[in-house]
Amino acid sequence: MGLRPLHYQLTRVAISLGADNPLVKWLLRLECRRHGATLRFSDHVLDVCKGNRVIRISAKHFVYARDMARSFDQYFGQVVPTSRDGVLIVDYSYPHLQRYSKANLDFELSSFPEEEQTIESYFRWYRPRPGDTVFDMGAYCGISAYYLSKCVAPSGKVYAFEPDPVNYFLLRRNIERHALLNVVPLQIAVAGSDGRAQLCSEGALGSFLSGRMTRATVGHLEEVPTISLQGACERYGVPAFAKIDIEGSEIEVLSSSRAFLREHSIQFALDTNHWVNGALTSSKVEALFADCGYEAESSKEFGFMTTWARKRP
Repeated sequence: MGLRPLHYQLTRVAISLGADNPLVKWLLRLECRRHGATLRFSDHVLDVCKGNRVIRISAKHFVYARDMARSFDQYFGQVVPTSRDGVLIVDYSYPHLQRYSKANLDFELSSFPEEEQTIESYFRWYRPRPGDTVFDMGAYCGISAYYLSKCVAPSGKVYAFEPDPVNYFLLRRNIERHALLNVVPLQIAVAGSDGRAQLCSEGALGSFLSGRMTRATVGHLEEVPTISLQGACERYGVPAFAKIDIEGSEIEVLSSSRAFLREHSIQFALDTNHWVNGALTSSKVEALFADCGYEAESSKEFGFMTTWARKRP
């Protein structure tokens, strides 16, 4: 058993025991100390602390405490903290309005922030242009949709797919907040076929279709409508650019649309930092694109595995 499958199994056990279990608390504290952070438990929240800086998360998201400690500066620096008695706190424990530090923009977030650096990395091979139709598949609360909206200008269109009910509600609110008239929110999961499926809804960045479970989850099941990539193109038009961040479902989405992709040219940027069958999805995604006449490249230079693809000349 590799390290990732072992970590998956241990996380499942931890979820079954719960955040109040003494062993789980001990292990979480141990993991956070390995990354120079301390952990404080309260009734409904966990505080990951470094000096006078605190990242607060919901107790139900306790399995993410290790990630918060490991990438503390990255998560802490995304939004403007509040100051309480000399302590700086970024609070991801409940849905509320946050201000992004770099862009100075307000968004309601369900929990963890979608990183601005992540969005910029998607444009490595292609930046959408005025008039383009683009797909934001896995739109979360709408931060990426905001930037895509500005790229395509009023003459373009952004179709933002987000199946998680909490995230979708905030996606709509953020579209209204920023008057993104060229963004169409769609509460649909992108999958291998049109129909319905069970979604593990976490009310966070990591919600995913239960049949494609790539990791342990603290979510609950919600039935949601699904659409294939080909189905989305037939319904909304073939996009110039598609950003795909769908927690491991990218393999089946591309597999089911191979014949369609061989006949059409789309610029892609995908989050392939997802573990399926003991390996990141990037290598399989690259192979699928090659089979469709696309060139593809993956890189972890932005801190997570990203794959870009485009039709070969």
